[in-house]
Amino acid sequence: MRILVLGAGIVGVATAHDLAEDGHEVTLVERREGAALETSHANGGQLSACEVAPWAGPEVPWLVLKWLGRPDAPFKLSLKADPDQWRFLWRFLLRCRTSARHERIAPNLELALSTRHRLNEIEAQCAEEGHPLAYDRLNRGILRLFHDKAALQEAAELAPRLEAGGVSQKILGADDCVALEPALASSFQRGEIVGGVYAPEDGSGDAALFTRALSERATRLGVNFRHGLTVARIVAEAGRVTGVETDQGFLDADVVVLAAGVGSARLAKGLGIYLPVYPLKGYSVTVPLGDQGAAMPQVSITDEARKVVISRLGNRLRAAGKAEIAGYDLNLDQARARSVFGAVESLMPQIAPLEGGADYWAGLRPMSPDGSPVIGRSGRYPNLYFNTGHGSLGWTMGAGSARLLADVIGGKLPETALGSFGLDRFG
Repeated sequence: MRILVLGAGIVGVATAHDLAEDGHEVTLVERREGAALETSHANGGQLSACEVAPWAGPEVPWLVLKWLGRPDAPFKLSLKADPDQWRFLWRFLLRCRTSARHERIAPNLELALSTRHRLNEIEAQCAEEGHPLAYDRLNRGILRLFHDKAALQEAAELAPRLEAGGVSQKILGADDCVALEPALASSFQRGEIVGGVYAPEDGSGDAALFTRALSERATRLGVNFRHGLTVARIVAEAGRVTGVETDQGFLDADVVVLAAGVGSARLAKGLGIYLPVYPLKGYSVTVPLGDQGAAMPQVSITDEARKVVISRLGNRLRAAGKAEIAGYDLNLDQARARSVFGAVESLMPQIAPLEGGADYWAGLRPMSPDGSPVIGRSGRYPNLYFNTGHGSLGWTMGAGSARLLADVIGGKLPETALGSFGLDRFG
C-alpha cells in the first residue's frame, strides 16, 4: 500500500520505518527541516516502564491549587478562551481518580515493554547491517527518589501492580539510594532522602539521536522523507481519505497515519473528528559535563518531590520537568526553565559550576486526558489511522506503538489488538 505518515518525531519516524520494513510504499511528511525537532528534540531521556501511570490522579486538583501563583511550580495552568482547552481539562478532571489511573497502567506498560524489546531488536538489526545506532543509551536503571515517607509508601504499594506486568522493582532505603548512585551523597547527608524505588531494567537514551538514526535506516528501506511541507488539511471523498493538501501541492495515498503530535488534533478537526489531544508544555536543560562527568549520576533519576527527571546522555546531563497547560505557546520562560536546573542543583550541588554551559529548551507534549495514546483507525474513515497523544511517554512507548499499528495496518494483527488505545474509548 501507499501510505502517508504525518509527523517526524519518534512516533512518526518509527511508524514510517516499520511500515516500510513490512514492504509498504511510505512517504513521511514533516513541516520542519528534519526529524525530531519538536517534542522529541530534548525530552527527559528516560525509557521508563516503571513510570507509565497517568498524570491524572486524586492528588492533582489539590496540588494545582497549592501551586497557584508560584512561578517555579511544577504545574502551571494558563486558561485560554479556547473551547478545546476547557474540553480537555474537563475530561482530565474526570480522570483524577485512583481507579481511573490504575485502569491505564496495564496497557501503557504493555507498550513500554514492547518498546524496550523493539529498541533492542532495531539495534541488533542496524549492527548486523554495519550501521550501529549511537544514541547514548544507558541501561543502568531508573531510581525514583522520595523525600516524603507517605509518597514512598504509596509508590511501594503500587510496585506489585507493575511487577505483575513485568517490571522488576526494588524498594530502597536512603542509604541504599546513595550506595546505588553516589552523586546523591550531598542530598543524603542533608537528610532529604527517605528512600527510593529502583527499576534496574529501565534506562535512558537520547530520543532525538535515535529518531535521526532511525530515519536514516528508514530511508535505506525506501521511506521518502518530505521535509519542509506544511499539511493544510487531510482530504476525504466518499467516506475515505484520499491524501493530504500541503503548501506544495496534493499528495495522494491509500492510507494516512496521523502522528503529528500536538498538531494532530487540528488536522483531525478538519475532518469533523474530535481528537482529545492537547499540548502540555515542558522544559529541559542539557548540561555538558566536561571533566566533571565522574561526579555526575549514571543511574537515571526521578525526583518525585521536585517533579524532575535526570538522565545521563554520554558526557551530558539532561534534566526535564514542569507542566503547563497554556495552549500552543512555545515561548521559553527563562525563569521556569532555569528552575529545572535549580531543582537539579538542590539535589546535587556539584552541578552548580556548570550552569554557564546549560542549554534550555521548551517543548509541547501531546497529552490525552487519560494518559494513554490514541492508536488505531479513526472510525469515520477506514483508511485513516492515529498514532498520537503519548504525552511525556513518547520515548518510552513510541517504538512499541509503531510496531503495533504497523502490524494492524498490514493485517498481521486484528483491529481488536488496539482496543485499549482506540479513539472510541472517549465516547
